[in-house]
This record gives sequence, structure tokens and C-alpha cells, in this order.
Amino acid sequence: MLMSGYAAGPHDGSRSHMGGGSNYLCLPDKPQVRNHTKPGVEFGSLYGTEYHVHSARYPAGTRPYHGKPTPCAVCYVPQRSAQLMIPASNECPVGWTREYDGYLMSAYFLYPSTSYICVDSAPEVAGPTGQGGALLLFVRVRCGTLPCSKFTEGFNVPCVVCTK
Repeated sequence: MLMSGYAAGPHDGSRSHMGGGSNYLCLPDKPQVRNHTKPGVEFGSLYGTEYHVHSARYPAGTRPYHGKPTPCAVCYVPQRSAQLMIPASNECPVGWTREYDGYLMSAYFLYPSTSYICVDSAPEVAGPTGQGGALLLFVRVRCGTLPCSKFTEGFNVPCVVCTK
């Protein structure tokens, strides 16, 4: 096991939050935060993940997990080469090489979903602006299932891409 922490992803979509990121992520137990937030700017959101297993149709013994935060783990097999994107961090695990660090980005939470991706903190541009293409916005943590004692709501989420 390389790292453990909190499973996170998009809003459940039931309350008009249809967009943002579409994939689940594993946030480290000890996140790192950069304070580069401008209030009032559109952004993507990242929520803690909960189990949803309250129905009688689910296997016996799963009911106690309903509504509880979901932990996660990231594993590494030494016999394989690997690339890893770590959200809520700007440091790689010991023995890994940092390719770049930046900010987690996705679509606006009211637009169709995209993947969460790590965009370099010094991004490049290609071509003219304002052509109506896909949009990338900074992602901000939403506290609740993710503990506010560890994750600061409203801050842009840093990220790092590592290889080994």
C-alpha cells in the first residue's frame, strides 16, 4: 500500500449538481493546501464519498456502512512501471519522481461531467481564446463527508503527478 485516505468524487447529482468531475479519487489522509482562491469565481467541486447500502436487496452485514465515509487506498506493484496523480498534495511518495505539480481541474458543477485532471501550475496555451470549447475550472473541496479539520472548504485543490 502506497497511501490511504478518503475516497472523493462528484456530488451525487440529485440536487442539480450534474457536473464537475466524474471519476472517484483517493485523497491523502494528510492533505496539503495552497491558498490561491478567488471568491465568486465558478469552480468544480469535490465531495467525500459515502456508502449507499440501506436497501434489503444488499448483502447481509452491509447496512452498518450506509451513509458512512468511504476510505481508500492506493497500491503499487514494484514489478511494474507506474504513473500516479495525487490530489490534495504537491509531494510524491519517497522514491517516486515528481513530473509536475499544479491544480485539480474539472468542469463546472452545473455542466456535464468530465474527469478530474491535474493541470500544471504553469499551464501552456494552444490557439485562440473564447472559442466555446470544453471548460476546465479549479476544483474546490466541499466539507461534510470530508472532514473540515483536514480539508479546507473553498480552497483550490493542489495535485501532483509522480512516476516510478
